[in-house]
Amino acid sequence: MRRFLAHSLAISTAVLTATSALAEGPEDGYLDLMPYFTRVDSDRNTELQNGGLRAAYGWGWTGPWYSEVQVFGAILETEDVFETGEFTDQSDFYMAGIGFDTTYQFGDRDWYTPYVLAGFGAVYDDVLPDDQDETNAFINVAAGLTTQEISRRGIRLRAEVRYMHDFFENGMNDWQFGFGISIPLRCPPPPPPPVYAKAPVDRGPVEVNLVDSDGDGVLDRDDRCPDTLPGAQVDSDGCVIANQTITLADIHFETGSSNLKPSAQEALLDVAQALRSQPDTRAEIAGHTDSQGNDAFNLRLSQQRANSVRAFLIRNGVAAEQLSANGYGETQPVATNDTAEGRAANRRVEMRFR
Repeated sequence: MRRFLAHSLAISTAVLTATSALAEGPEDGYLDLMPYFTRVDSDRNTELQNGGLRAAYGWGWTGPWYSEVQVFGAILETEDVFETGEFTDQSDFYMAGIGFDTTYQFGDRDWYTPYVLAGFGAVYDDVLPDDQDETNAFINVAAGLTTQEISRRGIRLRAEVRYMHDFFENGMNDWQFGFGISIPLRCPPPPPPPVYAKAPVDRGPVEVNLVDSDGDGVLDRDDRCPDTLPGAQVDSDGCVIANQTITLADIHFETGSSNLKPSAQEALLDVAQALRSQPDTRAEIAGHTDSQGNDAFNLRLSQQRANSVRAFLIRNGVAAEQLSANGYGETQPVATNDTAEGRAANRRVEMRFR
């Protein structure tokens, strides 16, 4: 038992050292705690059904790919052959291990997200008699699911089924069924400071009847829809005509992310004002990417960016029913993807009026 505790302490120290070093780099870190029920290999000569506990530190490194460092331990009750066939505390076997897994997430972890993983590591088997104690390699694969956030802190639930092959003796095959929680290690960034429109410049008295403030070709005295977006075609009342597409200027995101840059948020305030002034307008927000990277990832990223723009506009007073959002990935380029300028033109957000 003392040897088991010593090995567990050594493994825990190694994990804490690894996670402290990794915590500075990843953009999406989490800590998972998962009790599990294990169905062990019958060759272990233990009770077939036992329990254990796993902790895992995970971080995202590109697109849907994540890495995890795991530490786990289990107590396997065994039949004391020297007594009457009953299970006793003195006959317990112990396992403690550490491993590294690579995980593929089928989603962005904002909703119910299935995943698969595979990895390897080392496990210490503390058995009877003591001279058979060994540290061996193991491999494991798993499939599971994380839920949407269940608390304001961002905690999620996680469930999985895992197959583990322990190279102890002639090889042991165990199945583990776990259910626990996933705790984000970084709080969401604080909301950006409010952006206020600049005070209008006092240019002295003007002839109001001859002013076209939004530059849509309709004088203010006749304009029923002020604050029209630049470049939009309007009718005689100054309202946007349906069936036209406008590329929104200065809408930029953080690299590989749907997070709007501050300059994009400021530009979208003008878009929100234009849509609030025309409540009967209906528009689709269309997200596009260049052809760099994986097609499926680009399609998912363009949808996330379109959703991000729609959510910002709704937060700033635009009625939700006015807007829809769709991502088209790299399927609708407007320029060649062979040059930096062409790729920049293809990374765009459009407003498609219906």
